[in-house]
Amino acid sequence: MASWNDLAAYVRSHYKVASEEPGMMKLVFEVAELRSQVVFLWSVTPTNSDEEWVQIESPIGQFSSIDVVRAVQEAGSILCGGIASVGDMVTFRHSVPLLNLNINEFERPLAVVTTMADRLEKLLTGRDDY
Repeated sequence: MASWNDLAAYVRSHYKVASEEPGMMKLVFEVAELRSQVVFLWSVTPTNSDEEWVQIESPIGQFSSIDVVRAVQEAGSILCGGIASVGDMVTFRHSVPLLNLNINEFERPLAVVTTMADRLEKLLTGRDDY
């Protein structure tokens, strides 16, 4: 991959995109036990840089319904990704630079973020809201 536009074209050709805006794609995956998981792909540029990255992010639940300490402990052994937040939402997130991205460097983290976020959501909330 070389740019966000290249990645977006790849995603469109390999996945069903639920919605899309400039710099954002929303995917919904069917996961185990008839559950689903929302995953967002964001085009991001680090501060003081012109380098493009993709951020793969999936919601777990609102701060008011999540034991954040337990979420961090549960995510501690995962090879890629980590606990993050957007507003009052706890998420599981991983980011990679796009310039020299091999497709496996996108596909595997996408799978990890999707399954880990669903696992954490189920474990910490007992629900399937995302």
